[in-house]
Amino acid sequence: MKIYIFFPLLILLLTACNDSNSQVGYSHESDFPKLTKPYRAEKAIQNGDVVNVHGKFTNLDKWHQFMEGVTTNQAGKVRITQYTIEGDPIFYELTYNGKLIKYTFDNSMDAFGSDLKRPSTNCKALEKKKSEQGQEGYVLSECENNQTGKTFWFVEAQ
Repeated sequence: MKIYIFFPLLILLLTACNDSNSQVGYSHESDFPKLTKPYRAEKAIQNGDVVNVHGKFTNLDKWHQFMEGVTTNQAGKVRITQYTIEGDPIFYELTYNGKLIKYTFDNSMDAFGSDLKRPSTNCKALEKKKSEQGQEGYVLSECENNQTGKTFWFVEAQ
């Protein structure tokens, strides 16, 4: 009789402890679809990334939704995938919880990238800034790790 009570309780316990983020195709390290080599632009577009292939942007509406969320303190996320001249992806992942922006930089698939292991930092703001060449883009500010924060620079399509 005890086995009939114990077994359903065990099933209930195991179900309650199940990781809700363990969906197929998602990484435990990230809130974004898992990165697999090769990560071509078509796959990035399909995954909902904002994609920049040599100045041609796709899914730019995702960036605008994210920026609107930051402006109104609404949680959201966006992954920007920019491709180098050689065709290698560089990833900029931004997750906003209503107060802080968690930023993760990943150039591990870039042949000329560094050996950094997806450095992350938390930042308080995202703002427009002009470069020394006069180009206007978005930068992160008030970051816990300023060095990682400075790797973010995003220019929308003109």
